[in-house]
Amino acid sequence: MPSIYAGLTFLFPMNDDHQIEHLWVVATNPNEDELVAVVNITTLRGAKDQTVVLRSGEHQFVKHDSCVNYTMAEIVKVEKLQERFGSGRAKRHSDMTANLTALVLGGFTASPFTKNRIVDFIRNYKGRGLGS
Repeated sequence: MPSIYAGLTFLFPMNDDHQIEHLWVVATNPNEDELVAVVNITTLRGAKDQTVVLRSGEHQFVKHDSCVNYTMAEIVKVEKLQERFGSGRAKRHSDMTANLTALVLGGFTASPFTKNRIVDFIRNYKGRGLGS
């Protein structure tokens, strides 16, 4: 079971009704409450939010232009993520580079589609000097 940190990526369905696995990014290191912000990557075609666009090859999983789906971003307990890895529901993928992780993190506050509670979480995270 991997430790959870900013830049870790994994494959997991977008929700319980959606069986297609998407690439998810852990955008923050765990805070003092063992919470992290996660967000998925989706196809650029038809996407409303194009705050952060990833081009083919910027990450091993990205085979065609994609975007960070801030609408679906969530705050998750580290324990819950580790349970998903332990059960095999989440499958680890290659890490994002530090620069790409910083770009994804910056998009949380730049995107008009990020939920307010998640924007607050990210601002608090950055305010503690944990993110750039």
